[in-house]
Amino acid sequence: MNSYHTGKLGLMDGVGLVFWIIIPRLFLSTISNLVQENGQILWLAVVIYTVIPLSVFFMMVYVCKYTNGNIFIVVQKLVGKLGAWLILLTYSVMFLSNSALTLRLYAEYTLETALPQVEFQLVIVWYVITIGVICYLGIEALARTGYIVFPFLLSGLVLILLMLTPFYIGYNLTPWQGYGITRAVASGMNGAGYNFGVLSLIFLAPAFQNVQTIRKAAIYALCGAGVLRISFSLVYIMVFGVLGSEKTMPLFELARLVYLNQYIQRIEALFIVGWVILGLLAAAGGLYVALYLIAMLLKLPTLRPIVPLGAMIVGNLAMLPPDIGYTLKVDQYLLTVLDIGIYVFPTLLFSMALWKRRKTGCTSV
Repeated sequence: MNSYHTGKLGLMDGVGLVFWIIIPRLFLSTISNLVQENGQILWLAVVIYTVIPLSVFFMMVYVCKYTNGNIFIVVQKLVGKLGAWLILLTYSVMFLSNSALTLRLYAEYTLETALPQVEFQLVIVWYVITIGVICYLGIEALARTGYIVFPFLLSGLVLILLMLTPFYIGYNLTPWQGYGITRAVASGMNGAGYNFGVLSLIFLAPAFQNVQTIRKAAIYALCGAGVLRISFSLVYIMVFGVLGSEKTMPLFELARLVYLNQYIQRIEALFIVGWVILGLLAAAGGLYVALYLIAMLLKLPTLRPIVPLGAMIVGNLAMLPPDIGYTLKVDQYLLTVLDIGIYVFPTLLFSMALWKRRKTGCTSV
């Protein structure tokens, strides 16, 4: 019987898993919304909502440090069985909802860019089948697929940014303070939920080799994603200015500007496949973590039997919003919920861990 506790995943597996869960919104309209909120100082907001989840991650590492067993055992010792159920079930819903919205957004933009004549439901069905198969194959297949395609997708993105050099207008980066430092700090704190996927390393800890592996994976994934976000946002502002906030498909709009010669034009079509792969990996990663937590709570020996059900739930949730405008509103509401997973639960668990260990220390004295 295949267990979901493998203990074989290494550093690059963790980097690939986290990176693809947290990065997909960079290529959607999220970057346009952030430009609208912050202006030219968007980079500061990105730095803040990269540092906060990294700090939260190390708080959770401390929480799990002195307890053997999975995250359910750890949380149960701190807040009781009912509290552990509530917290982990909430995280499961967060990952499931994030997976559904990611799937919906990528399906919408696939129709707009490549398949305008195809039925929306058909695209959703094919995507749901794909992420279901990925999850059914297990965490090793998911994580290793992520880091195998990592250099190809990253190289393609960097290539686009470099080929846009003739369109760079440095003046667009001024005034450097954008719409205000205070506003950027608030936006960065509110946007920390975008990186909540780093907690998947904590939840899936038994699947990794050791604590050092997940620590390095979190640092590399978050810092790498932060550098990529900052680079992308700076290029985006230099090319389009703050008017870039009006565009709904930032990466596609940038790729459309690339012109090599009269024989090689419209290279954005080459990146649609990579774009879709990225979205599917992100949706599959969120679904797997959600099902992993459910399997843990129900004490299932394997999560394979619930993969089809989970995939169908994600597909149905993805089709609930009536249009793309409503979907984007729901995505903003979800960010508020994800902030609870970044701020409230980790702070509670960290405080309880500190209090109990201090109490134990005083008792032993």
